[in-house]
Amino acid sequence: MNTIIKGVSVSDAWKKAINHLVANDKEDYNLIVEIENPVSDDIYIRNNFNKVLHSMGDQSVETVSNTIFPLGMYEKSKDRNNFYERFSRVYPILRKVPENNKGTYFGRLIEWDYGRNKTINQVEHTIFKLAREKQNGRGIRVMYEMSIYDPELDCNNQMGFPCMSFISVKVRKNFIDLTAIYRNQYFVQKAYGNYLGLGRLLNFIAKESGYGIGKLTCIATHATLGPIKPKSNYDRMMSICNDQVQVELDLDV
Repeated sequence: MNTIIKGVSVSDAWKKAINHLVANDKEDYNLIVEIENPVSDDIYIRNNFNKVLHSMGDQSVETVSNTIFPLGMYEKSKDRNNFYERFSRVYPILRKVPENNKGTYFGRLIEWDYGRNKTINQVEHTIFKLAREKQNGRGIRVMYEMSIYDPELDCNNQMGFPCMSFISVKVRKNFIDLTAIYRNQYFVQKAYGNYLGLGRLLNFIAKESGYGIGKLTCIATHATLGPIKPKSNYDRMMSICNDQVQVELDLDV
C-alpha cells in the first residue's frame, strides 16, 4: 500500500515525511507527498535545518532548490526570455563541474538534448501550451509533460544524477498542479530543497501562463532517510521535525 503524506507547506510536509521514514526503518516505496501551498515554508525551520546540513558538509536547502529553479537568477532577470538567456550562458560552465557533466535539472528542462541536437526548452513549451489553452477556452488539462530522465545518457546509471525522472503539470480549474517522479530521493540531504525548488518552478510556470498556483505532489518510488552523522545531528534534526527546538527556546525565555 502506498503512503500519502499531506502538508500545508514545504516545511510541514518535509517534517511529516521525515517522521514517517524514521518510524518505518528509514525507507519506503512509492511515498507520495502532497503540498497544499508549495511556495510557503517556515524560514525558522529551514535556517535551523541548514545548520544541520552545514555541520555534515552537505549542500544547503537553497543550493539544492536552485538546481531545479535558480531563483536568484530569475529575480535579477528582466523577463523570462532574459532568464533563459542568462542561464544558457552559464550552463556550459556549470557542466564543467564533474558532478554536473550530465547536466542539471533546470538545464535539462530548458536545454533538453544539450550538445547533441537542437535543444528544446520544455518549460517554455509548457508555458506556451498552457497559455494557448487558457486563451482558446478548450481547457485541455493533460498534455503538459517534461522529461528529466534521458534514456541515452542515463540508461546505465546506478546512483547519482538524475534522481528526479519526470515532471507532469495538470490544469485544475484555474490552477495548475505539478507532480514530480523520483526514482530515489534522500530526505535528509535533498527533499526539503527538492520541494522548495519544485514549488518555485510551479510558481514561475503558473505566473507566466496566467494560472493560479495549485498543489505540488512528489512521488518517491524509493524514499530513504539518507546518511546523517554524528548522532547529535540526527537528534537536532528530529527536534526540528517535532517542534522541540521552538519549545526549548520558549522555555528559556
